[in-house]
Amino acid sequence: MDAVGAQKLQWRIEQQQNWQQAQAVTDGRQPLVDPDLEALETFEDDVRLYAPRTRGVSEVRLCKRLVDGVWENSTLETPLEAAGGTDFAQVA
Repeated sequence: MDAVGAQKLQWRIEQQQNWQQAQAVTDGRQPLVDPDLEALETFEDDVRLYAPRTRGVSEVRLCKRLVDGVWENSTLETPLEAAGGTDFAQVA
């Protein structure tokens, strides 16, 4: 395995460990693997951010937050002209 392959494998293991920290995953209320894994861009502790999608004049990102042992979905939205920034307004 080359260095790039090792990094990808390490990332996959780390994100899976992050996903499985939810009690709902371990007790079967949520899937064992994040159903949106292909779009996952970053994760840290109790927040997972996914690739942005364009909706009208906004960029929308799926965000999952760990709340009381369950991954809850929400969306983060920002106007396209500010899409490069980090100030997102939560809309749902």
